[in-house]
Amino acid sequence: MENLLKEFNVDHKNPSEEALRRWRNAVTIVKNRRRRFRMVADLAKRSEAERKRRGIQEKIRVALYVQKAALQFIDAAGEPEYRLSKEATEAGFGIDPDELAST
Repeated sequence: MENLLKEFNVDHKNPSEEALRRWRNAVTIVKNRRRRFRMVADLAKRSEAERKRRGIQEKIRVALYVQKAALQFIDAAGEPEYRLSKEATEAGFGIDPDELAST
């Protein structure tokens, strides 16, 4: 008798998914199954929602790593090594003609 009653022990608030599964397995013969389980969360939907939440969390984590790497890459570039001559800036060029000729 004790073994059978042990299967029915479920915490009142926020029971674990395993405890809910055990309780549902213990209650196999139910007259009106729909009515009996109406206050119990749908375990399949709960696990699906958890899977989606973890997927979104993983995407956000990856996006943050990519953003961090991009910012480090931008910081590493820093200032250009060469300075434009006064004549090149007055002419409206963004690159020195000698630099352009070498490429």
